[in-house]
Amino acid sequence: MTYFLGIDIGGTVIKSGLYDGEGREKAVASEVDNGVAVRVGWSERNMHDMWRIVVKTIRRVVAESGVAVDDIAGISFSAHGKGLYALDADGEPVRNGIISSDNRALAVVKGWKAAGLDAASYPFGYQQLWTGHPVSLLAWMKANEPENYGRTRHVLMAHDYVRYKLTGVFAAEVTNISGSNLYNVDTGAYDPALFRMFGIDEMEGCLPPVCGSEERVAGLSAKAAEETGLKVGTPVFGGFFDVVSAAVCAGLADARFVNVIMGTWTIVTWTTDQILKAPGNDWPYIWGRYCMPGRYFVHEGSPTSAGNLEWFVRTFLGGIPDVYHQADLMISSLPKAATGIQFLPYLFASNLGDDLTAGLHGLANAHGLAHVLQAVYEGICFSQHVHLERIVGLSGRDKTLRLTGGPTRSRPWMQMVADISEMPVEVMHVEQSGCLGAAIAAAVGTGLYPGFAEAMTAMCPSGEWVAPDASSFSAYRSKYAAFRRLADTLAVLPAGL
Repeated sequence: MTYFLGIDIGGTVIKSGLYDGEGREKAVASEVDNGVAVRVGWSERNMHDMWRIVVKTIRRVVAESGVAVDDIAGISFSAHGKGLYALDADGEPVRNGIISSDNRALAVVKGWKAAGLDAASYPFGYQQLWTGHPVSLLAWMKANEPENYGRTRHVLMAHDYVRYKLTGVFAAEVTNISGSNLYNVDTGAYDPALFRMFGIDEMEGCLPPVCGSEERVAGLSAKAAEETGLKVGTPVFGGFFDVVSAAVCAGLADARFVNVIMGTWTIVTWTTDQILKAPGNDWPYIWGRYCMPGRYFVHEGSPTSAGNLEWFVRTFLGGIPDVYHQADLMISSLPKAATGIQFLPYLFASNLGDDLTAGLHGLANAHGLAHVLQAVYEGICFSQHVHLERIVGLSGRDKTLRLTGGPTRSRPWMQMVADISEMPVEVMHVEQSGCLGAAIAAAVGTGLYPGFAEAMTAMCPSGEWVAPDASSFSAYRSKYAAFRRLADTLAVLPAGL
């Protein structure tokens, strides 16, 4: 048998998985990387510890799978987007790695927005300004850590660093680096105008060559082989931004499907062969280069999804056995959109106003736990629908939603997504989209499949169809409109009220 090793580098959990050429999982090993919280709003990780965890998961997955290392045909990656992993001239970290959820550069980003740089830079990078972008973090480092900034010779993202540790070769993978705000999505290259615009001209020569997702960067080095127990020379490929990895696992080979990821974040992704503008809509969509030649991906997202339900269950329902199943039963016992209760799913952040916080509105003494739970599910779906509406503005409504993430285990929740979106839903039960997606990249890179379309057909799971219930459309439209009015009203209130 031939197997492919997929390494998934999340913000807090690192996983390694082994898959055969038909996408069957042989084994997965995971370890938590607790990171470093130096200050409030900072999200860092020790890069040496990160590498040790990667090595540990590789050794564990090989041992637990029983797969011979000679049968591992390739290695690839999926990783969190953005962030900053800066190395010096000797290839050593100049400081802790910075994860994409880091917020230290907020003042930098606000200053840029006040100066109009969001509009000025958008036609080059097709990105909204964000604190977790490499460009924002480099500007922060220049102002606050000039010595570290001056020592920086290599600007990497998470999987670029791990790939370097495996091979000794520097490369920047295209689906991730195209969202850095240092890369011109139109021309397919780094853009000196962006470096100048953001005041980090010194970094222009510090970005490595760009590689494709399926491109063989190098073979596994002797040093890395000794550390990991893998075979010297095992091919190592580019990999994916984790949003793209999920899209690949959902089978987004063409424009027929839209992927909706439901996790702590809700992310909506669509692929197309050209960068589009919705008629009459100047919304700054986030674009990147897709893993397939001549294709782009556009995505929308916010941390307004299932993490909100997890918090509610943990805080209020901790003692109930089989709690998520019980929650499904409770919401299924009610008519759809049964109450006027609104839940704003903004425990982590909002997608409708920078200062919006979470809350329940419309409670009355006749309401019970089931009504509140239904509102929590609905609020998460409504927030997701904000993103979906924007993407559908580009893609058109003649698409199928392919859903991935933990909530896909809940049939009532999936029905709610179909009803609110008024679109057919195909539920893709993918347990490890990061590891599987990375394995797919390696399978294409080795030549097992001629391209990603063929690999997706062979290695991605089949879906379960959920049809929208037309009888619920009117009720959900009314409640969603009320949700938007409530959020818009609260968004203009001063922070803290």
